[in-house]
Amino acid sequence: MMVLGARTHLSLRTVLFATDFSSCSEAAMPYGIAMSRRYDATLYTVSVVSSEITYDIQPPDPFYLRHCAENKMEKIATSGVFQGIKHLELIEEEFGSVSKVLLNLIDRRHIDLIVLGMHGRDGIKKLVLGSVAEEIVNCAPCPVLTVGPHVPPKLTSELNLRRILCATDLHPGSEKVLAYALWLAEGETAQLTVLHVLKAPTDSPSEDREAQRDIAMKQLVQLLPPETSPSVEAKAIVEIGTPDERIPKVAEDLGADLILIGPHHTFHPRISAHLPWAMLHQVLSHARCPVLRVWD
Repeated sequence: MMVLGARTHLSLRTVLFATDFSSCSEAAMPYGIAMSRRYDATLYTVSVVSSEITYDIQPPDPFYLRHCAENKMEKIATSGVFQGIKHLELIEEEFGSVSKVLLNLIDRRHIDLIVLGMHGRDGIKKLVLGSVAEEIVNCAPCPVLTVGPHVPPKLTSELNLRRILCATDLHPGSEKVLAYALWLAEGETAQLTVLHVLKAPTDSPSEDREAQRDIAMKQLVQLLPPETSPSVEAKAIVEIGTPDERIPKVAEDLGADLILIGPHHTFHPRISAHLPWAMLHQVLSHARCPVLRVWD
């Protein structure tokens, strides 16, 4: 075990929870409320009325969509779920992509954290319909918390992070991911595990794999800051395999309440959001706890 200190002072003042009023959005809402309550942040609950053709051949009537969205938003606002937190409900209209209007809103409202639910589409549906959540994860300028279809329902709107898994590829920017993980772990008094998945060939000699594991472990330990106070207990581990398989599996074995991952750089975020075999999609969709992507 190592004793770590979070040297970077971070803040969380504004949270954006984007909803399409589906069951996956309902599953993500308690996390948006919990983060806002825990860090005394303002919660923006946003629904985008868009004419973008997705499910239907002909775009539906935008006036009807806005009326439905306003009714559903009012039902949420008057339900009492936002009691005790600062909140604002917004209906945004866009004659284009949902991701575009959300990204504009992030900039206008100076959002520090985005919370999204994921449908977890696979196969042909994924190729055709894509994922707004993954578009946002790929290009948002702030951290994004996603709640996938395999995350158990959150029964309370209180934040309870006991075990945090921070997965890093050891590339530039990993320090910021780790700093965010340390900040959360310190605030929540959580156990922190820092993970690197080594993609060594399965047919390579075991001695070579172990040598590569030792090198990766030294690099991983070098990322960790020197001992300071207040302290956080953490451990570093190196797994051999593929990140899309090992990250969710290690998180499940540890009973992690949150996975942190670094940036997933792509020149075509919208195209990438349609690829069911992409590593990012596999981690976000199959994890049994929320995944927080931290930008560099």
